[in-house]
Amino acid sequence: MIANHIYYGVFVGSSLLGIVGSIQAWNLPQGWQKSLALTIGVAGTTSALVCVGLGIAYGEKHRSLEKETTERIHQIEQTKNRELTDLKVTIDNLKSSIKVLESQEGRYTEQINNLKSQLNEKSEHFLRIVAEKDLKISELQGIVSERDKRVEEFLEDSRKYTRNFFSLRYAQLASIEKDLKKLEDSPAIQQRLKDVRELKDEMNEALSELKNLNIKDFKTVLDFIYEFDNNFLGMKVKWRNSLLKSSQLENKELKESLKNSMPLDIAIDRHKQGLDEVDERITEKYENLLLNNNSIHAQLLDLLEQRNLVINDLTNEIENLQNENKELQKPLLAIGTSDYALAANRIANYYHENYGYKLDVINWTETETGYSILFATRRNPGLTEDMLLPHNTLEQLAAFTNCLVGTLPKFTFNYQHSTVTLDVTLRKPVTKEITVEDIFRECGIIRAELFGQTIRKYHIEKTGKPTLRVMSATGGGKGIAVKNLLHYYLHNLDGYEIWLSDPQHGSEEDYWDCEKAATNPDQASNLFNKFAQLLRSRDAKTSTDPKTPVLAIFDEFDKKHDLDDKKTASEIWTTIRHHSMRLVLIGQSGEVGKNRWTWDEMNNCCLLFISNAIDTFIKHADKDLGMNPETLEKFSKNYNKASKWIAKANEDISPENQYRLAALYCNGQALLLEIPVAHKGMLNDGKSWLASKPFEKVAEMSTNTQKTLISNILNEVEKEIENEELEPVVTCPECGSTKTKKNGWYKGLRKMNCKDCGHHFKIDESITNSN
Repeated sequence: MIANHIYYGVFVGSSLLGIVGSIQAWNLPQGWQKSLALTIGVAGTTSALVCVGLGIAYGEKHRSLEKETTERIHQIEQTKNRELTDLKVTIDNLKSSIKVLESQEGRYTEQINNLKSQLNEKSEHFLRIVAEKDLKISELQGIVSERDKRVEEFLEDSRKYTRNFFSLRYAQLASIEKDLKKLEDSPAIQQRLKDVRELKDEMNEALSELKNLNIKDFKTVLDFIYEFDNNFLGMKVKWRNSLLKSSQLENKELKESLKNSMPLDIAIDRHKQGLDEVDERITEKYENLLLNNNSIHAQLLDLLEQRNLVINDLTNEIENLQNENKELQKPLLAIGTSDYALAANRIANYYHENYGYKLDVINWTETETGYSILFATRRNPGLTEDMLLPHNTLEQLAAFTNCLVGTLPKFTFNYQHSTVTLDVTLRKPVTKEITVEDIFRECGIIRAELFGQTIRKYHIEKTGKPTLRVMSATGGGKGIAVKNLLHYYLHNLDGYEIWLSDPQHGSEEDYWDCEKAATNPDQASNLFNKFAQLLRSRDAKTSTDPKTPVLAIFDEFDKKHDLDDKKTASEIWTTIRHHSMRLVLIGQSGEVGKNRWTWDEMNNCCLLFISNAIDTFIKHADKDLGMNPETLEKFSKNYNKASKWIAKANEDISPENQYRLAALYCNGQALLLEIPVAHKGMLNDGKSWLASKPFEKVAEMSTNTQKTLISNILNEVEKEIENEELEPVVTCPECGSTKTKKNGWYKGLRKMNCKDCGHHFKIDESITNSN
């Protein structure tokens, strides 16, 4: 507003000054007063016109600025309003989605939380945009409302322009002064130089005054320019006139000199001759250039042809390389027309065309139920299954591979080798008849050939328990299992004397067929007490019996032994391990309590459950024996599966050859064993032996061993004597002594050494022996 007031004040003042000056100039007579009035009128009118021009320029620029600012504010409002509208729609959609998901009774809690987080982000964005909009509009309004400084800036620009104007004139004066110095001898020029110096001094004074002048309006600038420019133009007119006179005089003198030196017609002829000579030379040069140009043109045509050929070759090579590169960018495909190869190629092309993945086909393999395709993923680092299966890709792959209805192809990644395998099912697996090998392998059953070896590990070896408790119901197969185990021990244990107690000796169920140490209940009890007494004497180191390892087997221990024997058994069944003694107690699982034993005490023994007794073991395994429930569950599952198959398989097999199972439990570990078929025939001694009387065979073996040793010693002595008698006597040729000894061989001759004189000599043993 202040700038507008100043502008209008200057305009009105200048207009009045122009009008007053014009009227006074019209009314006053000729003289300096009229000139002064006319000057004031012209100056006022000029200042008013300048103010009008400045007003027009300022008003136009002001309107343009206001229009631009208004458009900018409107544009910002439109942009931000659009963003705000979009955000409001998004926020409303999120709110409606959250309400729909919340009505689903908590099934979409995770989706609701995600949508709420998105709603918070959109709300924050909405508030941020509103704040940015208000801030930008405030900034623009602040810029518009600031004080308009364009008039002051225009005056400052005028000051700079005026200074530059005088500086330029000063530079021109300096150049003119240099040129005039060359003409100092001319009187006219001397006067002009004087004028120039005066004008230069005036200009210096004007510049000094201009530097100190405080320009407040454009009129002051114009007055300075007009005043100095008039003086400068006057000086230029005087300078031009003097140069014109000097040049005219010089031209006149040159013409007179030319006429005096040569007539005009002769000069014209010579000029024509010179032009003809120049024309001939130009023609000759042109012809030479034309010939050279034709040669160069032909060479250029050859070069252009060669260049075109090279360009064509390079273009073809580039096209070939581009085609090769395009082919290299494609995935490697399978060769052949088989259905599997074509399916692999369709899948590779599908992923390349739709997702840009390069799955190189390595090979395909036919499987029992279909086929599998192996792809290399090395050219797609970081490729994952989620990236390979977006949207309905599995259904698309199923169509490509023609897989079995109801099945879908499956990817299997091998990140170490950068490969992925696609397994396709075309048909259902062929149902195979389950064999005994299959069922035993699936259920983890140890086969019959390892029956004795496995029990030995947990019974005889130091890692197991020294007492083996064998349990089964009547007719369950205890005898078959223990007879097979006894046969194994006889031929695989080193130096054990085995005592077998059979209180039911001679019955119809007696299949032992071997030597026994007890054959009735009394002998069985006495034999057990002798076994216990042997332990006590060995423990007290007072035993006079041999230190031979002893294995005692007591059949029908539950029914044919009294409670004292059973109590004694519980006292000794762990101590015997320190004295090379092992014990086998055969009975029934249901008799554990009747024997006044607890199932917890059974943890001191290695337990072997035969056939149906395995169910009793499963019943007591976790609560009474402390077996791990998960391990027991797995064991039960395998046993039930195997027992069902065995029950069906045994329908067509004779009893002695039927499949039977046993459960071996020791140290918390349970194993399923296959019991070998019934052993037929006699049990014979091997590395260990059966004894009818304790240590009777040990004594016989000791006597026989001594006789054998003495006989062997005597035989060796007799052989030495015979060898000495057959040995020839060698005499030393030096001293005649017969005390000689052998000292090796040399070229087929025996080297000898005399013990008396130390002489060394050689003999031919073949001649000596023949003599």
